[in-house]
Amino acid sequence: MSIKFSPLSKYDVNYSNVIELYKEAFTTVRRVPSWILKCMMRKGKAGFSVLYENDTWIGLIYITEYKDIVFVHFFAISSSQRSTGYGSKVVDAMKEVYSNHRIVLNIEELEEQSENYLQRLKRKAFYEKNGFSSSGYIVKEPEERLEMLILGGFISKEEIEAMYKNLFGGVLGFLYRPKVIKL
Repeated sequence: MSIKFSPLSKYDVNYSNVIELYKEAFTTVRRVPSWILKCMMRKGKAGFSVLYENDTWIGLIYITEYKDIVFVHFFAISSSQRSTGYGSKVVDAMKEVYSNHRIVLNIEELEEQSENYLQRLKRKAFYEKNGFSSSGYIVKEPEERLEMLILGGFISKEEIEAMYKNLFGGVLGFLYRPKVIKL
C-alpha cells in the first residue's frame, strides 16, 4: 500500500472534506482565506494535493518547489485517520518522491507560555522522529514566529529568502517578506 498525492480539484469526491480539514487544522494567522484557496484549486494550482492510500482519504498537503528545495506549506491528516501512522507514511512517501531534494517546513516556535505548548512539542517530536531537524532559523511572519525544519541537508538564510521571494513573486513578494532569524 502506498500513499498517493492526487492534485485537488473541485471535482474530487473529498473536495469539501479537504476544505474543512484545512480550516480545522490551521490557525487563522497561517491560513490563506478559503475563498482564495478554492480559487487557486479550481485553477489547478500545482502543489495542492489530496492524500490517499488506495481509496481511503487520509488528508491534505500543499507543496511548492524551488530549485532543489521542497517547501511543505500545509500538511494535515484527517481527524478520523490520526494516530494510525499515516503522518509517517506521508513523510516516507515525500522522501521517496523527492529523494534528490531538501524538504523544509515551518512549525510554531516552541514557547513554554503558549496555549498549545504540548501540541507544539508533540509536532516537533513527530517531525524529528521522521528525520527532520532544526534548520537553525526562525521565520518571523507578521503575526507569528515559526521554526524552519529541514530533511536532507542544510539551508542558508539566503536560500530561505530566495525561496520566499520566488514563492510570492512580484508585488506580493515585495510587500510580504518574512524576516529570517538565526537561532
